[in-house]
Formats: sequence, C-alpha cells, structure tokens
Amino acid sequence: MSGFGTPPAGFTPQVFEAWGTELADVLGEERTARWNLPRSAYRPALAVRRDGKGAPLAAMLTSGRPATAAVKIVDLWWAASAAGLAAAEALVDGLLEERAAAGDAAVKWEVAPGLALPPFAIARGFAPMRAPWGAKGTERFAGHVLWLRGIPHEELGYYAQTTLYTCGAVAGLMALEARGVVGFAGDGGADRDREIGFWREATNHPACEPVGLAVRLREELGDGDGGPLVEVALDHDGPVLLEDYEGFERDYRAELQGHSAARAAALDVPIARDRVSMAELETRLNAGWVALLLVDEEPMHGVTGAHWIVAHAARDGAFVLEDPWVEDVAGETWVDTHDMPVAAADLDRMVRWGPEGYRGIVWLRRP
Repeated sequence: MSGFGTPPAGFTPQVFEAWGTELADVLGEERTARWNLPRSAYRPALAVRRDGKGAPLAAMLTSGRPATAAVKIVDLWWAASAAGLAAAEALVDGLLEERAAAGDAAVKWEVAPGLALPPFAIARGFAPMRAPWGAKGTERFAGHVLWLRGIPHEELGYYAQTTLYTCGAVAGLMALEARGVVGFAGDGGADRDREIGFWREATNHPACEPVGLAVRLREELGDGDGGPLVEVALDHDGPVLLEDYEGFERDYRAELQGHSAARAAALDVPIARDRVSMAELETRLNAGWVALLLVDEEPMHGVTGAHWIVAHAARDGAFVLEDPWVEDVAGETWVDTHDMPVAAADLDRMVRWGPEGYRGIVWLRRP
C-alpha cells in the first residue's frame, strides 16, 4: 500500500494564513480560528471550488496523521445555494475517490458544535462513531466514519490520556473492555483517578514496561476461564525502556522489572522471546486477542518517544488501533485517534523501541 503519508491529489497543503482573507470572510471568526490551528505536522490540505467569477462556492479542510490509513474532513463550508451544495458534494466525492485509490482504509468527518453532518454525507455512508469516555476537551466534537475497506469489528470505548506518561495505563484500561471489565465510565473525576491509580501500580517510573503492565492487567481480571488471560511477547532479555538511565536511576528500575517478572511467573503470565511479525499480530487479533503495543511515535509525530497503543482488529494488512494520545493543540481530536487504521508496513515501523529495535506486546484474551 502507498499514499498514506501524502495529502490528497489536487489538494493544497499550506498554512491557513497563506490562504488570505477570502475564506475567513465567509467562515466567520469562530470557524476561522479552528481552520487556523497549526496542523502542519498532520498533512493539512485545502480544496476549493469556485464559480465562473472566481468566488468560492465550497471549501474543504482535511488532515491526517502521518503513517495512518485515514484522512479526516476537518470542516466543509459551502455557499447557501444549489451551486454551493453541488460543489460541496463534488469535493467530498473527489476526496473519497482519491483516498480509495491511495489505499486508505477510512475517511472520517469531524463535526464541531453547532454544525451538523449534511444529509448527503449520510447518504454516502458516513456513520456515527462511538462517543468517547473522555478526550481532553475534544468530546464536544462529533465523529463519523466511512470505511473504504472492510475491517469487521466492534468499537472499543475511547479515553484520551490526561498526562504525558499514563499511555500504558490508559491503553490497558481501554483494552479491558474487551473482556467485559469496566475500565472507564465517562465520569471525568473518577476516570482520571482510575487512570492515575492504575498507572501508579503498573509504572516503572515513569513508563510502563511490558511485563509490569501485563502483571497489572492480570491482577485486574481475577479468575480465568481456562488458559492464560494475559501474555507477553518481548524479544529482549533483561530490563527494557532504560536506555537513558545509568547508575542508581537504572538499577532500581531494573530491580522493579525483576520483581514484575517474578510476579508474572506467579500469576501464570507467559513471556515469549520470539519476535512477533505483523502477520502473526493479525492472526492473533482475529483469533480473539487484543494487543497492547509498545511503539515509537516518530512515524506518526516526527518525534521519537515510547508510547502504548491498542490494536483490536485487522484484515488484509490493515489494523484498527486506539491511541490514547490526542495532539489537540495541533487540531487533532478523538476522531483522529479512535478506531485509527494503520497499514501493516507502517505499524511494523512503529512497533519497536531502542537502538536494538526490540518489540514489546501485551496480549489480552477476549472471553
């Protein structure tokens, strides 16, 4: 597959300031401020249709996180006329054709408060996405999706981490829903207490390493129903996520990881040392497992950083993920990071860490 990292053909990637005042005049102050967010790292693109005199009839702003197989319609404006509506429909149809040809799995549509999804979008198959439990203030947006490639799945609930370091805890709590265990409940204060509490019990200060995270998940589940409920795949011997530490700072974290390994053995949490391929990941997801993946964020954000995400569905080399991180200051919302499709080749680049590129996965079995 190709084309995931490029803006749609015919669309112009540029900052909003360069578009002049033409669209600001028709959008209004509040809408213009939203279009003007600094989205440059997330493939912003503008498409405009004009009448015979050069006046805008319709304009569409799109964005899409790099290394993912989806593009989001941030907003669509059209003039209050039959010609304006026709131009808007043409913009959407052009986008759908381009993204299908590029191999994308989905086109999403974000709807701001006070706006509504147009009837023609519903007619084309855009369907509501499950509302999140919490999303760093972006819950006010509605989300819709049109899947261009069939990846049968049920949506997991979504919650956006509220700190820089609780991704592992949030990924684990979201994954628990696959076993019918309540992770979050949509109560802001209680959910954040749950997020911080789970992290405190799983952390290796400040990151969650795979074995410690698996142990905390297994403790949450109680009695099993035959066979391991949680497993670990980590193709690295010894402590991990300690590349930047030395001396005491490294030693005590390594000792904590040794304690987690002993606890994993006591709880019958297997630790496999073979490297998991993307083909095996897809097979296990379709065999009834959910996977917490330790990834390097660089392909998606351009900055190296260890991070946890959840994979819960796959078909034909396309994976459906939940990413707890929302880059809201750059215009992302939960619509971007919930049910986020990623191609196998891109996911293969992400699921590795450190100079050796080791791969850490925590498996959680569905009932």
